[in-house]
This record gives sequence, C-alpha cells and structure tokens, in this order.
Amino acid sequence: MALLITNECIACAACLPECPNEAIFENRSDCESKGYKLTGEEGGGQLAHATSDNIYVITYERCTECVGHFDEPQCAAVCPVSDCCIPDPIYPETTDVLLGKARALNPDKEIDPARVWSGVRN
Repeated sequence: MALLITNECIACAACLPECPNEAIFENRSDCESKGYKLTGEEGGGQLAHATSDNIYVITYERCTECVGHFDEPQCAAVCPVSDCCIPDPIYPETTDVLLGKARALNPDKEIDPARVWSGVRN
C-alpha cells in the first residue's frame, strides 16, 4: 500500500528529499500538475490532503513504502510528527506489488527484495 501524509503535517520538508521514488510533493496542486493522483475525498477525516493545499502529499502512484530501498519508509523515519506518514487504507499493496513498482520506477537502481518493513501487508 502507499503511505499518506495526514492533516497533522507541519510542512517542514524533512520528508521531501528522502523519498527514493519522488512520490512526495509540497501540496496537492503540485502533485496534480505533474499528472499524479492522491487518495480521494472518500477517505475523509485524516486524509485531509484530498482537499487541503497546505500540507505535503504522497501520490500512491509512486509510493512503494521504500520497499526494496530501505528497511522502513523514509518519510515516516524523518518526520518530526508522530503518525503523520501512515499506510493508506485505500491503496493496499503486497510486497510483490511494491517491489514491482519500485523496479519499474527505478530501472537503473538495485532493488533489494529483503528490504521490507513490518508494516507491509502480504
């Protein structure tokens, strides 16, 4: 599954340079202007990025939860706000799907199938 940034985001930019897939954007408008989608309003509540343009966002189309790259999602690892980067319940993906996405997004990088964090649904 992809991760998402909740409305607790303080827009500190700590996560932005850490994403190996360039899945994080400064706001919804920036993400959509580059042709990517976000979790829709159907999530409501904590999925405020569906309507807010004041917080950072993660597109599920590029997020691999850092599978194949790191042992944990880097956005969550560097975020100063607890539980700000969380699994997106609307886009669950297995380890195999995330590894395939990582390989497709990064054809010139080595993707290590052993680099998976415990939060991935299998």
